[in-house]
Amino acid sequence: MRAFRWLILIVSVVGLIVVFNVFYVVRQSQQAIVLQVGRPVALINEPGKDEAGLHMKIPIVQQVEIIDKRNLGLDIEGIDVLAADQRRLRVDAFVRWRIKDPLQYYQRFRREEAAQSQLNRITTSAIREVLGDVPVPEIVSGQRAQLMGRIRASVNAGLAKDGIDIIDVRVRQADLPGEVAEGVYNRMRTARLQEAQRIRSEGEEKARLIRATAEREKTVIEAQAREQSSKIRGEGDAKASETYALAYSKDPEFFRFQRALIACEASIQEGTQVIVGPKSLGICDDFLDSARTAGVPR
Repeated sequence: MRAFRWLILIVSVVGLIVVFNVFYVVRQSQQAIVLQVGRPVALINEPGKDEAGLHMKIPIVQQVEIIDKRNLGLDIEGIDVLAADQRRLRVDAFVRWRIKDPLQYYQRFRREEAAQSQLNRITTSAIREVLGDVPVPEIVSGQRAQLMGRIRASVNAGLAKDGIDIIDVRVRQADLPGEVAEGVYNRMRTARLQEAQRIRSEGEEKARLIRATAEREKTVIEAQAREQSSKIRGEGDAKASETYALAYSKDPEFFRFQRALIACEASIQEGTQVIVGPKSLGICDDFLDSARTAGVPR
């Protein structure tokens, strides 16, 4: 009875070993290479196929290498770049990539760490080559999309035979190294101050021109206004003289009498003893004599 139990136990253990060595699972996010004595004999769930699930292999003779099928990411930091304007930048970038040919990938790298090392080297070289052809302003705020496209194409070309496809390359950050940032800032500050002074000088010059033009126009307008005023006043005086002459010609005696009264009024100051007036005013003579006699100083 005890021997039978030991037999059942041994058969169970052997069965579990066989199960674990015969069956394997490939997830939806994975792809597998079946190796027989180190030589690839089958690809499971490679890109473009849906073969995820439970699979079988020959125990001991065959082995299975699981490879990621998802999009992978790689951060690359601290890339020193010498731009076309001879200024240095420190660039941080990231790469999105995937394994498009698992067999080529396995034969070339075997492990993901080796693939990342190669990807890091080729991407760093491509970034330095592409960004080194343009000045810093183009890298920081210029045609960055076109530059990233050139970098992606260059990296893809460098990994064409390695079974890797580059989905995207992006510059996450581009900064001046600390040792030169202060000098660049001071140069930029000086340039901006010079630009501000130039704009201020141009503004003052334009202001002087505007004031001079306004003053000249003011002088012209005032002269035209005085000329117009004198012309209108002369026309008014001429019209008044014409009116007086016309009125006088209608009744000369009445107007002589009126002018005498006006002269008397202008010549006499009330309350004075001395009266200054014309020697003979005709109709006003009697009035003037009476005023001279009646004048009492106050």
